[in-house]
Amino acid sequence: MEGFRKHWYKWLSVVILVYVIAAGMLVPLRPGLMKTDAFNIQAGESHELTVQSYNTFYSRAENHRAWLRLHDEFTLLASEIVVVDDRHIEATFDIPEKMPTSERVAMASLIVDTDYDGSMVLPAAVSIIGQEGLEADPGPWLVEPIRDLSHRWTWSFPWRNILEETIRNTYYHVPMWFGMMLIFLLSSFYAVKLLRTGDQRFDSRVYSLNLTGTVLGLLGIFTGAIWARYTWGSYWSGDIKQDMAAITLLIFMAYFLLREAMSPGVKRGRVTAVYTLFAFLASIPLLYIIPRMQPSLHPGSGGNPGFGGDDLDNTMKTVFYPAIIGWTLFSYWISNVVYRLSELKKRSLDKNYS
Repeated sequence: MEGFRKHWYKWLSVVILVYVIAAGMLVPLRPGLMKTDAFNIQAGESHELTVQSYNTFYSRAENHRAWLRLHDEFTLLASEIVVVDDRHIEATFDIPEKMPTSERVAMASLIVDTDYDGSMVLPAAVSIIGQEGLEADPGPWLVEPIRDLSHRWTWSFPWRNILEETIRNTYYHVPMWFGMMLIFLLSSFYAVKLLRTGDQRFDSRVYSLNLTGTVLGLLGIFTGAIWARYTWGSYWSGDIKQDMAAITLLIFMAYFLLREAMSPGVKRGRVTAVYTLFAFLASIPLLYIIPRMQPSLHPGSGGNPGFGGDDLDNTMKTVFYPAIIGWTLFSYWISNVVYRLSELKKRSLDKNYS
């Protein structure tokens, strides 16, 4: 029992990470719409759209409905829906000759609703091309909101058209960066204690925490690059947050060069402690201020909304927040191992010199 009390955070980190990995990989995604077989459709004609879906079971549903929606205001109900298989339907839309707005080309979202899978939305699914010289006329387009949409609750993660299955990386990439900053914050705390007390044991603490935090940051960049490849098209797109993250890690890597360039002793401990404080303070504007001032693909940067709402729903929160705790505690555990190894190395060197 005494050992458990002493090492509780180790057990907790393992339990949490097992839960995060299992839930993050095994919980299914909600049904969603992937794409249609046509993008440009002409007003005044009837169009049959083949809709490809994900995790749907159209054959199990009794009622199927579909709409095209313009500007979150006008909706057009499909005149016929044919179920091809569980993942595909064919929806026929009779597009009126006159558009409900004065635009000649309008982007329309596709909404599909079944009594088994619930409602699904594909933003900017088709582009409707109207005829020139015709006045706007709502006509068959409905102005009333869509009512009585189906909803089926299951413990599942939200479907996002761009992210798709890569949304699971949210439980690795993002919590690793949170954990990195918490580890660097703790490192700065020990750096202050070293400067105040002169106790060189805190130098080993700062070193172990900086090393662990840097490894977490590298893992964050690695997982982020893989994520970017599948969502943005390249491993490194020159996004402002990617660049600032790389600069932050280079600053912390310079800590190790500085440490190795100096002889062990009080002076090295104090100089590297001051540099640790500088690196941590520099990371705040680099990661949280500058990216918000520039265009960025990341959530919470360049005017984009941060995580929350549709990006991080309640189901994801049950895995995301434990992931932050789990990765942070596990990293702290690793830093303690590095600290003990560093202290053993110091004692071994002291014995050799004595």
